[in-house]
This record gives sequence, structure tokens and C-alpha cells, in this order.
Amino acid sequence: MRMLKITHTALLLTLVTGCASFDNKVASTAELQRIAEINIQANQRVNDAVALVEQNYLKASDENFTFYAPKTWKSIQQNITDMHDIVNRFDPSDQGFFGGPSEEQVFTSIREASNGLDRAEQTKAKVIAFLSKPLADIEYLSPKITPTWQRDFTYINKSMSKLIHNIETNNASSRQVANRDKLQKKLSELEINIVTAEYYSPLEDKFKQLNQRLIPQSYNRVQQELQNLTTVITSSPRDVIALNDAANLADKYIKSAEHVSIDVNWINKLNKKQREQIVLNYRATVEDLGHKFLGQDLSDLSYKQQVSTFKLELSAMLSEFEAESVQVASNTITLENAPQGTNVTNTTLEDVPKDENVTSTTLEDAPKDENVTSTTLEDTPKDENTIDANIEDEPIETTQLTTLPTTLSTTNTNTVETN
Repeated sequence: MRMLKITHTALLLTLVTGCASFDNKVASTAELQRIAEINIQANQRVNDAVALVEQNYLKASDENFTFYAPKTWKSIQQNITDMHDIVNRFDPSDQGFFGGPSEEQVFTSIREASNGLDRAEQTKAKVIAFLSKPLADIEYLSPKITPTWQRDFTYINKSMSKLIHNIETNNASSRQVANRDKLQKKLSELEINIVTAEYYSPLEDKFKQLNQRLIPQSYNRVQQELQNLTTVITSSPRDVIALNDAANLADKYIKSAEHVSIDVNWINKLNKKQREQIVLNYRATVEDLGHKFLGQDLSDLSYKQQVSTFKLELSAMLSEFEAESVQVASNTITLENAPQGTNVTNTTLEDVPKDENVTSTTLEDAPKDENVTSTTLEDTPKDENTIDANIEDEPIETTQLTTLPTTLSTTNTNTVETN
């Protein structure tokens, strides 16, 4: 019996001990799985944060921060390097004083890199807003910079870099404004110098060749046009149309002055007999033109009067020709607008054949027995000399007179009986 009790007790102890060991093993496995899941989540958080920073960094690499925020960008690059280093050493299962970096330390490094990118964006926006005009002028002038202007342009770029550095370090705003105005003045001077070299300098070289004593009037006229060009350059250096117009006009007067210089210099070298011959040739030319075009003898006038008379008479002839052209155009329009059913002949008295049975007369010249009916002076407006002659129930031919003698001036249609 005693042996039976001892055996039963041993068996009971064995069973109890085995159950406790199994429970401990199950509990240890669940804890390990939970810890593994926590480590995976920690790695995922770090990787997501790093990926976002790297994405923003690559985007910022194309935004020219090396120009707009050079100091900040240099700091960002160091922050990115430090971030990668601490992330590579991070192990969620080995954190603490004796292990690798903690998750909090990793995220601190990531935040520093991200904050640096934000500061770069803010600095760039501040620079663009404060230096918008000089930045635009530098961009405009860059393609125009030749070796002649490279030294001035380099100085301007150095001044711009210094201004940007002052903005990054938040220097006194009043000093920044003064430096910006100084830089803007340098840019304006450089632009005017470039435009002057392109438009004014070539003309100035020609102008210096003119003899002021020989042709004082032409010289002064060219000088005035060059002053006008200078005004355009200083006031509107980018108005290409105005610059071309002013430069072309000055060049025109320079060429004229060069021709005048040659003529005056040539005349001054002639003797009296040759000078007289030249005057006679000029007079003969104008007199010949007067005979050919005006049918006048201008030989008894001075040369100045000859030229003036020829100009006035020729202008009058041109005006008369233009008036006739307008009249012909008006008559053509009248015919085009006439109703298709009317029989209208557009002609002048000069164009009517002598044997044509159309008679144009004044009231005073018409025979008393002429068959003209319905002619009422009372019905005719006082400001129009119009004859309205119709034969009832008989077909007639109508003739529209566009040119009439002075005794019978009309712009309406005159209808006369034809035999």
C-alpha cells in the first residue's frame, strides 16, 4: 500500500511538472512573435520616413538651390548623409545605451534633413521675391554677354551671391535694400552700355569723320539725331522698334552729310568758270523739266523760283489726276449699282459720236418747238440744275451725263427725246 502511494505521488508530480513546462514554452513563442511584429513595424516607419525625405531631396535637386540657398543646401547634403548612416545602423531589436541607435534618434536625424529642405524652399521664395528685378535682368543680359562685358558681368554675379548669403543669414533688411539698389544700378549701366555699343557706337564713329566747319547745318542735324538715339537708349533700352527707327534715321542723315561733304568740298575746289558751268547745268535741267512736264518757260526765273514753280505746278497736276481717278471710280460704282432692267449709258459729251442722235443743250439753247415735255423749273431744287423730260407711252433711250458744260451742270440723269 505504501509503495502504491509513493508511485501515485511520483506520477502526479510528473504530470504537474510536464504541464507547467508546456505552458511556459507556449507563452515564450507568442512573446517572440509579438516582438518580431513590433520590430517590423518600427523598420517600416523608418523606411517610409526615409523614402519621403529622399523623394523630396531628389525633387529639390532640380530647383537650383545651389544658387538660391547655397549655404542651406550644403547643410542639407550633410544631413542626408548623416541620416543614411544612422538608418543603416538602426536595429529595432538592438536599441539602447550598449546597442545601436534608438528609433527616436533615427527619426531626429530624418527630421533634421526634412527641415533643411523646408528652409531651402523658404529661402528660395524670399530671394526670388526680394531680388525679382535684378534676377530677371541677369537672365535677360546673359545671352548678350561677350568677352567685352564679361568682367562687369562677373562682378554683378558676385554681388548677387553676396546678397543671397545675406538673406540666408537674415542680415539687416535696410542694408539688403541698399545693396540691392546698388546691384540694380550696375545692371542698368551694363545694359545701356551693351545697347550703346550695338546701336550708337557705329554711328558715332561715322559722325566723327564729318567736318563740322565744312557742313555745319548737316553736322548739327546728325548731332541732333544722335542725341535722340541716346534718349531712346537710356529711356527704353529694350524697345527694339524705337531703337531701330532712331538709329536708321541717324544713319540716313549721316549718309546725306557724307554726300554733302563731298559735293561742298568738290565745289570749293572749282574755279569761277567751273562753278558757273555747274549752275548753268542745274538751271538747264530744271528748265528742260518745265518744258516737258509743265509746258512752261522757266528761264526768266531764279533757280530757287524755278524749283518752287516746278514743285507747285507738278503738285497741282498730280492733284487733278487724283481727282479724275476718283471720278472714274465713282462712275464705275454707279453703273454697278444700277437696276438690271434700266437702259443706262454712262458716257460724257466728249465720248458721244457726232452722228449720234443725242442732244445735250441748255434751256436757253433749246428750240421752242423741241419735243421736250414735263419740264418744270418749279419742280427742280434750286441747288440742282436738273431737266426731267419724259414722253408718255413711248419708249425712250436714257443717257447719263457725267461731264457737262459749265452752262448745264448736273449729277442726275438727263432724259432727252431721240428721233
